[in-house]
Amino acid sequence: MELNKDNFGSMIDNMITGICFFEYDKADETLTPFFVNEGMFRMLGYSRTQGMKFFKKVEMNIIPEDIPLFRQAIEDVLKDDGVVDVEFRTVTGSGGLRWLYVRGNLYSREADKYVIVTIVHDITERKSIEEELHLQAERLHILSQAEGEKIIDYNAKTDVMIIKSSNEYDLSGEHIQSKWMEEFDDSMIYEEDVPYYKSVFRGLLTSPKHETIEYRTKRFDGEYIWYQANLTSLLGSEGYVTRVVGRMINIHEKKLKELDLLLRAEKDALTGLYNKGATMQLIENTISESRNGALNALMIIDLDNFKEVNDLLGHAQGDKTLVDTATALNDIFKGGDIVGRIGGDEFVVFMKNLNAISDADILAAKVVRDVNYNFNYEGKPVRVTCSVGVAIFPYHGNDYEELFDKADKAVYTAKANGKCGYRIYDAATTMAYHATRKNTEYNPGKGMEMNRNIEDLVMQVLFEDKVMESALKSVIELITAEYHFHRGYVCGNETLPISRTVQFAVSGYEIGRETKEHYELKRVVSEILYESFHKATIIHDYDLTAVEMHDYFQVEGIKSMFYYPLTSHGEFQGAIIFENHEDVQLEFKDSEMEEIRSLMRILEAHILQIGFMDRLQVFVAQIAIFDNMDSFVYIVNPDTYELSFINKKVLMSSPEVKIGDICYKALQHKDAPCENCILKHLKKDDPHCRCTEELFNYSLRCWSRCSASWLECKEENGLALLNCIDISEYFIG
Repeated sequence: MELNKDNFGSMIDNMITGICFFEYDKADETLTPFFVNEGMFRMLGYSRTQGMKFFKKVEMNIIPEDIPLFRQAIEDVLKDDGVVDVEFRTVTGSGGLRWLYVRGNLYSREADKYVIVTIVHDITERKSIEEELHLQAERLHILSQAEGEKIIDYNAKTDVMIIKSSNEYDLSGEHIQSKWMEEFDDSMIYEEDVPYYKSVFRGLLTSPKHETIEYRTKRFDGEYIWYQANLTSLLGSEGYVTRVVGRMINIHEKKLKELDLLLRAEKDALTGLYNKGATMQLIENTISESRNGALNALMIIDLDNFKEVNDLLGHAQGDKTLVDTATALNDIFKGGDIVGRIGGDEFVVFMKNLNAISDADILAAKVVRDVNYNFNYEGKPVRVTCSVGVAIFPYHGNDYEELFDKADKAVYTAKANGKCGYRIYDAATTMAYHATRKNTEYNPGKGMEMNRNIEDLVMQVLFEDKVMESALKSVIELITAEYHFHRGYVCGNETLPISRTVQFAVSGYEIGRETKEHYELKRVVSEILYESFHKATIIHDYDLTAVEMHDYFQVEGIKSMFYYPLTSHGEFQGAIIFENHEDVQLEFKDSEMEEIRSLMRILEAHILQIGFMDRLQVFVAQIAIFDNMDSFVYIVNPDTYELSFINKKVLMSSPEVKIGDICYKALQHKDAPCENCILKHLKKDDPHCRCTEELFNYSLRCWSRCSASWLECKEENGLALLNCIDISEYFIG
């Protein structure tokens, strides 16, 4: 046969080996194919059209890890020192991976343009054989060192686990389990070790590495045995982990001895909790191992009045109190959290992997509630409570020392504000966690944008926290920070169930431990102010006429205050007070004053527990709607005629009307219920009953069409909803 040009071209096209000619432009570093034989296209599973697109963007189809090898090969070819060899992985037309062996050399050069000729071989099969030989060598190496132990060989491609046992408890053999990861049986591993075991194994499958772990696995007789597993993950030719091999060494006896020694060295002899040194080390270790985005919290618990128990009741009772506290903390916190005793009556808890800051808030409130003891000494009560401070990782610090310092300052604030309470490090954080609690992911890196209405936050705090005083403390702190007051507190008379601990002061304005006498003085002062002002108002020191009031303001360092009296049935019950201690006088815009009065109205209803407050969780969504309606809305107890709720429109039009007022006195200026009161027409045996009438509302000074219906229909203490529309223009017409 004559070997002419056409025959030669046909032979090249049909060769199994790939042959490619490229032009390389050094100026713009582009590689352009101008001849590719059919054998190359068949090798990669492309049509000619698809294949030419492939070669025009050849780097995009090479595995990223191999691109540096490819580029280096081009540089070597351009040096014109002879043939250059390179191996790399690329993607086929069907999406699979193939190993290619390429031999290339420089064919010609004109200025910055080079012609490169390459011969390409598919070496995928050879690479697979090499990989298998490598794996066999690894396995043989491991097996040679593992006589008498368990051998692990997991194939990630097929999801098959092989565990070989020999000479252990006279048992030997090979256990093969298919679908090992898909149908993972965690019953064979001790429950507490399962999450750790899974996370390590998943890590091995993501990248080639070596890990050593210790865990407990179940033996044939049901007993759990400690093993140490030395595991290695191996990279396959496809570029991902295809095998995990290793050995399991029985360390049961050794581990038991270690744990016994560790228990003695790390545990507090009295309570069984971690001691100070172990607590610090464990927390530091946890922080260093925390993954990005982890939310943890450090909590300090300091017992209040513990010295009195030791002094009056003896050290035996004191020791029992400490043991009871340790028991309470172990009951509250989960097994993964670190609980330690770091001093005489001081405890530390490190809470791991919180879903939101509100988790720390909830747990701190639970600690305050449960660590609470009442004793009796010669007829006198002795009470031991606790003050709790919380710092959040990573928001308040990234190491133990910084977190402890912040939590310790929070404890000081809790003690300075009456003890028996808790504080998260600062008021701004309190605002942030209330803004982000409940179905919202907290991201400390994004800061604390307050994108929610202050009223919404207050409502949420009050109605999520089941402990009234705990909720009030959080709200007082929230309002103090929001409006830049220096102190805030609630004081009540003998019948109002509010303790003197419901208060907050910003740093530098704490009043220390408040005595019963000082609380009584504040109550008397609030009553004197009520006699002078009778309503919510801003009081400046120069507004005061009574000498004793001037003296009180001067002694306390008060320059001005926001005062809101609490009344029920027209009788003074107490007051909500926010103080300003700087020379700049309090000034608020009209909109801010309306907002503050609205907040006080919400707090007043909560404090007095009027009507619907103990049932409000059922009505929260409705109340939000009522508050923003363009009509005048009231909620009334038909049995007592007491106003349980008024919406913002009523508050703006009739600021003198307050929750707790008697409706016929506040709305109609009468001393007795109206003769034809619309509430009398609501039938208690008909929850769907509805009545409407037109009447003159003296508080609004307008004619209104009033509709009454049941919000909650009960034989006693039901709740009626009054919805009134101003019809003066229509009525007069």
